Amino acid sequence: MDDQRHCRLRVHGDDLDLAGSPAALRALAATLRGAGPEVQIAIRNGAVVQQRAGGPLAISLRGAPTLHLSGGDEDLAAVWAALETVAAETEAGTVADPHRHVGSLVVTGERADPLADLSL
Repeated sequence: MDDQRHCRLRVHGDDLDLAGSPAALRALAATLRGAGPEVQIAIRNGAVVQQRAGGPLAISLRGAPTLHLSGGDEDLAAVWAALETVAAETEAGTVADPHRHVGSLVVTGERADPLADLSL
């Protein structure tokens, strides 16, 4: 199974929380950064869709559940950087609750992979 599939999306009021282990967050960041104009990536409970387009960063929830990200590379880079920063902070263990806000998206690090004990 690809590491980014270990990420999961949760909805907390108006905020969308994308959580995962350091490996999962890094894999998702690398896949999004290296993608072409549009990509859809399966995660544990849904998908992440990224569209590279002109204009500011737009973050929305669609479907069951699908996180949609769109914007120019400079704006999308804020999401990629948040994924990578939270992964590093989670691994280092120097931050009690590693997370970063990018608009309505919260990226949260999980110290242990909740699927590690399951045979999937």
